[in-house]
Amino acid sequence: MKKFQKIAVLALTVILVVIAGCSSGKPAKEALQSAMTKISEADSYKVKMSFGLDELEIPQDAAAGADAAAAAAIIGMIKDASITVDAIYQKDPMRTDLNMEIVIPGDMEMKLSVPMIMTPDTLYVKIPQIPMLPLPETVTGKYIKIDLKELAEQQGGAQIDIAAQQKLGKEIGAVLLKHLDEKTYFSEPKAAEAGLPEGLKADQIIAVEINETNYAQTVDTVINQVLPELIDVLLKNEESLKALQLEKADVEQFKTDLEANKAEILDVLKNDVKVNKLKLTGAIQDGYMVYQDGQVGVEATDKESGQSLKLGLHFDATYSEINKDAAFENEIPTDALTLDELTQMFELPAGM
Repeated sequence: MKKFQKIAVLALTVILVVIAGCSSGKPAKEALQSAMTKISEADSYKVKMSFGLDELEIPQDAAAGADAAAAAAIIGMIKDASITVDAIYQKDPMRTDLNMEIVIPGDMEMKLSVPMIMTPDTLYVKIPQIPMLPLPETVTGKYIKIDLKELAEQQGGAQIDIAAQQKLGKEIGAVLLKHLDEKTYFSEPKAAEAGLPEGLKADQIIAVEINETNYAQTVDTVINQVLPELIDVLLKNEESLKALQLEKADVEQFKTDLEANKAEILDVLKNDVKVNKLKLTGAIQDGYMVYQDGQVGVEATDKESGQSLKLGLHFDATYSEINKDAAFENEIPTDALTLDELTQMFELPAGM
């Protein structure tokens, strides 16, 4: 039972990735794949992203007992919160600078701004000023230096290989798009219908959508065609396995479990999961993906327990300054604190 549930969850994840990955006068599918490839290979760009939850309901037993009130409060905060990210990316030498802003509205609105700088080996995170939680002056405004290789070793995995993950992303995208029927999933809306940001001009606009009318067909496609081919891609490529921190034996076992439980997995996904909307709209300019807007609305019910889960979210991303010199606003910190140093600062003196 647990094995096929895990496979069903992964299959649903792949369905979501179909939407997330499908973001690019060529035919819609070809233009989409080309635009995604070009933006992933760009030398540099700026990107502005936003994310928000529209609906979130978790199973009752997950929020039962003494923690029910706390769980409800946290869900309320998360549901109303908004997240925006402004980032600058450069491929060579690889560096990404970003500022993440989290706003939690309410009677006592809280706003957190978290600047980060990421290089191939190191992540720098600036310690934010947290309302109602004053921090020592020796810490406020400082960056924390995180050694990514050391962190990966502590967690028992390999260091993140950005190039390998980008290559794997292209391979996965190619498999997904190959099995999606263009007439069933793709459309080319007018600019006025697509809701593009003011001032953004696009050569081509493409929408990809999974809804109630094509969801059952999508499940069949993912389980019978997409997942088996993705598994073969992983098994034939050691770099792909390393990028996902997977063992070959585990993937082979997953393939066996998928075949053994296929009928039950299809039944669960078709009857226990409801898709209200999975839609992504992408705008292409000069062959590059310059804008994405996504909407997700799904429900899942466990027939045995009667528990249900609802999730609704939206996101968007706008790319600009493509292939122009990356203008980083901050220098790499030379006085950053290590995690050990930060921990020592917050330790109480002996005897207290």
